[in-house]
Amino acid sequence: MNVLIAGKTSEICDSIAGLLIDLDCDNISTFTSGAIVRGVDISRFDSVIISTPLSDEFGLDLVADIAKDAKNGIVVLAKHEIADEVQKKIRFTGAFVLPRPFNKAMLIQTIKLAEVAHIGMAKLEEENRQLSQQLSDMKIVNRAKSMLMQYLRRDLKAEERQLPELNAGAAAEWTAIFKSRQWI
Repeated sequence: MNVLIAGKTSEICDSIAGLLIDLDCDNISTFTSGAIVRGVDISRFDSVIISTPLSDEFGLDLVADIAKDAKNGIVVLAKHEIADEVQKKIRFTGAFVLPRPFNKAMLIQTIKLAEVAHIGMAKLEEENRQLSQQLSDMKIVNRAKSMLMQYLRRDLKAEERQLPELNAGAAAEWTAIFKSRQWI
């Protein structure tokens, strides 16, 4: 598992990284600036942990930017007093807010929940994409059907104009054919 940690200082980032020892992390990258994090390829990371505030911004805009493009779990660490307000501001990003102070078990559980939520979200997005494609295909098929029906109606009208020219028996035969095919 690859984890990105962003915090105000390198000490904060290192203390968070120390809590992740049991999480079997292959790579933990730490950053102290939102601007630097924006320049990093977030898709390389399975989880993103942002300890608010950062050195150059509070971090909620960074969370929104990451959530727009990334398909990974995001955990935001915020002071207990403002955790509810932070959650309200980022509720549509899919990020999880963990109030400080927290313990190792709470952090690991929140990271795992964020990962599971994003896996579920990815499945829903794929299903949505497939349904959109099916809808698009159905629109094309229905348009083709409509065009065929218009063509057949024009063909039917041409045949109807020729009916008086035919003898009475042939006219009845053509009328029966049209009715059997529900063209009339």
